[in-house]
Amino acid sequence: MIKKQGVRKEWEKVISESIKNKPNIEGIYPPEVIRNRELLLLGQLLLGKIEAGINVKFHAEIYKTIMKHYFQQKRCLKI
Repeated sequence: MIKKQGVRKEWEKVISESIKNKPNIEGIYPPEVIRNRELLLLGQLLLGKIEAGINVKFHAEIYKTIMKHYFQQKRCLKI
């Protein structure tokens, strides 16, 4: 489960990934990059539910899985 100070740290990580670490691609993003960005959006949604106290344990497990998948895909895409 993600503790309260952990949620803040996770928010910082997701915001950093979504805003500061944008892929350096001109024009339309390729489908793989779009799918990876969608994982970040899902991570934001789940963190919001965790912060609001909605089924915290369940959403925390899904969040961890989603972010693990995101970082694995990011390594494969090298973005």
